Amino acid sequence: MDEELKKQVDVVVGLSRLAGGMLIIIGSILVFFFIQAAQDPNAAIEINGVPTKDFTAKVGSVIFTALFPLFGIFLSFAPNNLLEKWATKIILLISNKA
Repeated sequence: MDEELKKQVDVVVGLSRLAGGMLIIIGSILVFFFIQAAQDPNAAIEINGVPTKDFTAKVGSVIFTALFPLFGIFLSFAPNNLLEKWATKIILLISNKA
């Protein structure tokens, strides 16, 4: 791996770790609020612009928003060699198509 590619990979891995941390924080806040909404029978959430009080829709939103902190945990704590391998493949794929 040449020096320029190594620098690009390091930047991508660092930004991935930063994005993972942000996903953990923001996703946890979203999950907290949607859990509160799911427990309140009078709370309404919007789905496709339509307010609904349906419990299954609320549970679905909790499950969907729970994916954000899970993905953030993966990005934050994945082994370096795995992220470096993926970043190298993506950078080489993008640079070859440009």
